[in-house]
Amino acid sequence: MFFQFFKDRSPENLTIEDLIYFNTYYIIKKNLSASYQNQVINAIKLFYRNRFNRTMEIDFIQRPRREKRLPNVLSKEEVKSILEAPTNLKHRAMLSLIYACGLRRSELLNLTLNDISSDRNLLFIRQSKGKKDRVVPIGNKLIEMLRDYYKAYKPKKWLFEGQIPNSKYS
Repeated sequence: MFFQFFKDRSPENLTIEDLIYFNTYYIIKKNLSASYQNQVINAIKLFYRNRFNRTMEIDFIQRPRREKRLPNVLSKEEVKSILEAPTNLKHRAMLSLIYACGLRRSELLNLTLNDISSDRNLLFIRQSKGKKDRVVPIGNKLIEMLRDYYKAYKPKKWLFEGQIPNSKYS
């Protein structure tokens, strides 16, 4: 779009002033999002650095700040109804563990039986986002629910196994 905007000029001859003009009269005028604006500016900057070994000083460009919205927080009643909705013990245990321990989906599915330390009320999450391990506390009610789940389903390797024995829940 930048080069089409200046189609009568060669890319080698475009300057930071042209980028500022493009930003003001194309991106801002069209009310394009802040993330889109930053993406375009960074792409142009990278293009000039790699193609022409030239630095575009983007400090002078008016760039909007990203919106910071408050998260949508559920009430206690809404959380309770979500956690009590599944009739299947495995699904209820999965949702409860995700909520109580703040787990990501992949963290939940990668849990093994050895990752729970019920005597210390701890859950070990291994090689999560950023290849980091972490330890989170786990409540007594949830440990009891997981014991009931274990008695009912008897998983072998993974805490939550799929339909095929010894396979991870998909």
